[in-house]
Amino acid sequence: MNNGTPDIRTIQCRIHPALHTLIRHIVIIKADFGNTPVRLEGNFMPSPEQAMFINLYTRLKSKKSGENNFNTVTSCTLMGAQITPFKLLVEESHTTVSIIFQPGGLNRFLNIPMTELFDNGYSARDVVGREIEELLDKSHDTISLNELNTIVQTYFLGKLSRIKEPLPIDFALQHLLTNYNTGMDKIAAMACMSIRSFERKCKERLGMPAKMYARIARFHKAYKMLESKPRISWADLTYETGYYDQTHFIKDFKEFARLTPTLLHKELSEEHIQFQLDWDSV
Repeated sequence: MNNGTPDIRTIQCRIHPALHTLIRHIVIIKADFGNTPVRLEGNFMPSPEQAMFINLYTRLKSKKSGENNFNTVTSCTLMGAQITPFKLLVEESHTTVSIIFQPGGLNRFLNIPMTELFDNGYSARDVVGREIEELLDKSHDTISLNELNTIVQTYFLGKLSRIKEPLPIDFALQHLLTNYNTGMDKIAAMACMSIRSFERKCKERLGMPAKMYARIARFHKAYKMLESKPRISWADLTYETGYYDQTHFIKDFKEFARLTPTLLHKELSEEHIQFQLDWDSV
C-alpha cells in the first residue's frame, strides 16, 4: 500500500487481432493514493471517441459544464461522442479500464444508433443488460492487471459472432479520425457512398455529422497536445494540429472547451489529473 506519494500506473494493453476492427485501445489505470485524502479534478473535453469505462473499487463523480454539483458515475459507463465538456472528480484509490472503440465500433457492438448515446454517459447495464454485471463481478475478483485485461478482452471476443463485419464506411471513418482535414467528398468515396448516403450513415455510426466529427477530432488532438506540452506556443499548436489559422483555433476552443485557449492553459497549470491521454502517440 502506498502511504504517501500517489502511485498512478497506466498500462496500454495489446489488443487481440480479432478485435482490431472493433476496438482501438484498451487502457488500464491503477491509481493508489494510499492513506492520503485526495480530491483531484480533471477535464473531460469534447471528444470523438466512443468508449466503455469500467471503474473498480470506487465511484467517480462527474459534473457537466454549467452544472453546480458533481453526480456519481456508474461502475460501467458507455459514452458516445461528446460536444459538451465536463469534469471528473477522484477521491479514492481505484482501477479503471478504458475501452476505446474504433469509429463506429460502439454502434456495431450495440446495434443501436449513436444518436441514442450522443453527448452523454449512460449506465452499461441500462443499455447492454444484466450480463454486464457478470463482467464487473469477474473484474472485481481479479488479482492482477494482466488477468483483468484477459477478462475484458475475452468478454468482447465472445461477442464477435453477433457483431456485423466492418464496412468500407468504418474504415473511412477511421481515416477521418486522424486525417480530419480531408474533404468529405473523398471520405464518402472511401466509404463507397454518395455524400447524402454517407452523411445519413454517419449519424447512425457517430451520432453527429461527419464535418462536426472531424472538427471535434481536431480540437481533441489540440487539447491533448496542450495538456501534455504546456510550453508549446499557440502558433506551433495551431500548425501541428492542422488548423488553418489561429482564428479557427480560438473559435473551436471557445465553442468546445467553453474557454479561450489562454484561460484553459491557466486552468491546466493548477492541480490537475489527466483523463484523456493521447494513446495514439504513446
